[in-house]
Amino acid sequence: MPELDCRRCKRWQGCIGKDWFSYADLRFCPLQVLWILEHKETLRSGCWPQDPYESSNPDPTGRSIKTEASFVKPDIVIAELEERLRRAGPQAELLICQVEDSRSFSNLSSGAWEVLMYVKGSRRKDTTFSQWQRQKRYRHKMNTQA
Repeated sequence: MPELDCRRCKRWQGCIGKDWFSYADLRFCPLQVLWILEHKETLRSGCWPQDPYESSNPDPTGRSIKTEASFVKPDIVIAELEERLRRAGPQAELLICQVEDSRSFSNLSSGAWEVLMYVKGSRRKDTTFSQWQRQKRYRHKMNTQA
């Protein structure tokens, strides 16, 4: 598998995705949001999903220095995504259901896709979901008229 560094990524559109993301990788790109949703139960339990390509003890000395409790980072990630989904309103359930049904990135419905585009990004949107949709439609209309 080619090594992809999400920390240097500028555009998610050309990304082929990864099977696993570290906490440091997370930028809340659409592929990462779907990965978080797929692993939400593990994250809610306070554990980070296991890297399928790493041995169970990556440090040969058996020591590990942690700066915070192991459950903090999973809690931060799942809480942030849940808050973004809450701000998307009832339509967020559409995205959650389609991810639970194992729909692939390219097979999401247009409503689920809109929710995904709303919750993605390194920061939360300042606008509500309905305001964001109106702005998006307005910009699309202005771009097609120009």
